[in-house]
Amino acid sequence: MTWKMFYQLTEIFTTPLDVMWLILAFSYSYFYYGTFNWAFTLPAFIVVFLFHLIINMQNNYMDYKNASDEGIYKTEISTIGRNNMDMTVIRKWLIGMSTIAGVIGLVLAYFTGLPTLIIGSIAAILGFSYSAGPKPLNSTIFCEIAVAIPIAICIPATYLYLGSIGEWTFDAAAVGKLILITMVPAIIWFILQLSNNTCDLEQDLQNGRKTLVSYIGIPRAIKVFQTGFWLSGLMIILLVVLKLAPVITLFAFLLYPFVWKKISVFFTNQNKREVYMVLVKNNSLIVMIYIALFAIGSLISNL
Repeated sequence: MTWKMFYQLTEIFTTPLDVMWLILAFSYSYFYYGTFNWAFTLPAFIVVFLFHLIINMQNNYMDYKNASDEGIYKTEISTIGRNNMDMTVIRKWLIGMSTIAGVIGLVLAYFTGLPTLIIGSIAAILGFSYSAGPKPLNSTIFCEIAVAIPIAICIPATYLYLGSIGEWTFDAAAVGKLILITMVPAIIWFILQLSNNTCDLEQDLQNGRKTLVSYIGIPRAIKVFQTGFWLSGLMIILLVVLKLAPVITLFAFLLYPFVWKKISVFFTNQNKREVYMVLVKNNSLIVMIYIALFAIGSLISNL
């Protein structure tokens, strides 16, 4: 497999966000407790990084495998079809990377306890169930939630648990606070997946996938996108008011009018090739700036 094929199949260009989730968990821990245990979180980051690549590759593999002959998905849209990739080679890469991630995960669970094994198992089941199995989650009304919760909430929670070992108590209150501060990226990821499914509605229906958009229609999906976008911004203000986030994170809200102007093209044009990366880049900018400001504020508060 060439680097170009690997790059496209794994969508490795999206992995910098894996670093952001680690930074968010660190920032949370440092903001509230002034400490963070890196010994176990760094190996966990390797597992998350590999798992990210595995899931992206599997999604491309399963989408191509399960696509009907109707439309142009297999020949013009699918990375596998356009590059005439060997499905056997892809399967070997999936097995190889999954084995490496699994071994590291089991070793990590051995040293950190049952919660790591449970969280890791749940994440793996959800991840593989997204595009595989008799009823993949990406073919249901739960598609957006299946993306937002594992990525924006479960991964930071895993880092938080591992970062707390030997330092402080990982309890319901800590998890509750973490869920609240992850609502900003969770909402952003929800609406990004919603926009992806909006752009893909016709192809999804041709291939038997019925996501939320197929039930509510494109006009309502766009309204949900718009509402979710501003709701994520209001969450930043709420978190600061409740003293759950550093005051400096308010500066992230200043990005919203700028990003809104950039992404407004989606409201009248749902051509994926023309608008989807605009949505990803600009909404990801909000998430990265929010987390970066949270980290800066956490460091300042503990000087």
